Amino acid sequence: KQPFSFAEIFAQKMEQAPPDSATIIASDGVKLFVAIYEPLSQQENINETNNISLVLYHGGGCHSGAGYQDLARNLSQTIGVAVYLPDLRGHGASGGPRGDAPSKEQVWKDVDSVLEFVSLRKPNTILYLGGHSSGGGLVVNYATKHANKRLNIDGCILVAPELGYRSGTARSDRNDFARVNALAFIVNGILGVMGHSKAVRFEYPPELLASDAGMVGFNTVNMANAITPETPKEQMHQLCNKKPVGLWIGADDELFVPEKVTAFVENGNTAEIVPEKNHLGILIGIYSKIGLWIQRQGKPDPSA
Repeated sequence: KQPFSFAEIFAQKMEQAPPDSATIIASDGVKLFVAIYEPLSQQENINETNNISLVLYHGGGCHSGAGYQDLARNLSQTIGVAVYLPDLRGHGASGGPRGDAPSKEQVWKDVDSVLEFVSLRKPNTILYLGGHSSGGGLVVNYATKHANKRLNIDGCILVAPELGYRSGTARSDRNDFARVNALAFIVNGILGVMGHSKAVRFEYPPELLASDAGMVGFNTVNMANAITPETPKEQMHQLCNKKPVGLWIGADDELFVPEKVTAFVENGNTAEIVPEKNHLGILIGIYSKIGLWIQRQGKPDPSA
């Protein structure tokens, strides 16, 4: 039995036209791919007055073109938000060894590079950082653990976020999507010598991996550490008291208990369980809720 439905990934392979894209050079020289969904210039929408952008990261082993097109296209064309979908290094069309990173800090520096690209492309943009599944974990880590952020973000968007094994959010009856080699993490934590070891294996259908070269069947210790919160309770507390946070998760999520995930959101921030949506299915149609949340934020206080 598959850990969750992959129907949304297969369905969006049939999308009409590819988005615009750019290649960014990371601080260590690796090429990072970014899919770009710009609003229609003739639209009268929130973006024409507020200049709003969202950088949204994909889940573990995935990439920007595997299920995220509907969300990005509708946010841009219907709501008017410019959406940027990066491929993590070692994933999708980005360079670097597959599923690997030199360090967790380098992955966070890659986020810096993408955010800087967006800010140069759209000066004075209101800039949101978001992620789905493990991409949400990356956002939490970046916002709370990356000490040398070069840009200020105006809020965070989390869609069915993976908050890490210490969060206690995993369903007890789930079929595990990720098979973890705990020994690799332990040895690396003590000796620092197994960062490039394949430590997390994803249970993607073989036909999906065979048909899509951008998918990755594993993450190394370094990559997994970059996208997995170590102290989720403390990190989410810090995040929710620093910037606006919007979190959405499907009521039928196959991996996480929705009520346990939303319980991490505090300080009046948004946390919503969406009926009749599963882990990937939530990507279809969630743009309307995210768009409404963005509109409600208004113009951020630059002194915050």
